[in-house]
Amino acid sequence: MDLSHPARAAAATGRDALNAAFWELGLRFQWDEATWGVLVEMEDLESQIGYYLSHWQPHLLAAYEPAFLASLVEERLATPGGSRLGMEAMARP
Repeated sequence: MDLSHPARAAAATGRDALNAAFWELGLRFQWDEATWGVLVEMEDLESQIGYYLSHWQPHLLAAYEPAFLASLVEERLATPGGSRLGMEAMARP
């Protein structure tokens, strides 16, 4: 598996790391084992987030593009720091 691509590296880190990144970004969702079982089969993090939002948090699609959220999560995974960054400051105008 080529881990040089950020989305593949994010998928390889696993559900716990993604859930931690969501929390640190102020996202109010966590992926349980059943959800992860479906999402892990998808090509990239953007696809995973898009699928998750459309099925469980569709109201968030009005505020955030899956590509935008995926880039934030990938950046967070690449530079872990443990500090929480609220999404409220990052909402689109």
